[in-house]
Amino acid sequence: MISKIILMEVSEMAYDEFLNVGRGRFTMGAFDDFSSTKLSHDRYDVYVNQDFVGQKYLLTAQESVHDIDDFLKNEGISNFQSVVDGDHYHIKAIENEHKVADVLKVYLQNR
Repeated sequence: MISKIILMEVSEMAYDEFLNVGRGRFTMGAFDDFSSTKLSHDRYDVYVNQDFVGQKYLLTAQESVHDIDDFLKNEGISNFQSVVDGDHYHIKAIENEHKVADVLKVYLQNR
């Protein structure tokens, strides 16, 4: 009977610890809101017309995955559409698909 009471007290205490997280207890940051901070380097898988061409790492807060669009435009490529889907960046090249893919492969490898 005593072991049953002790077990019940321990399980209630553990349950209580879980429910009372954040009320003056040390949580080691487990429940902090990180939506506005960068935990590590953000990374996007980049695709041209459904073909994977590489990964874009955002190394600073000023960088954006949309920097790829600016790079393509600086390379004289403007006939494309792009969309972010989670951690995937899809580029639909309307023309010169192979040129877009080749230029991006070099760009992503040099980053």
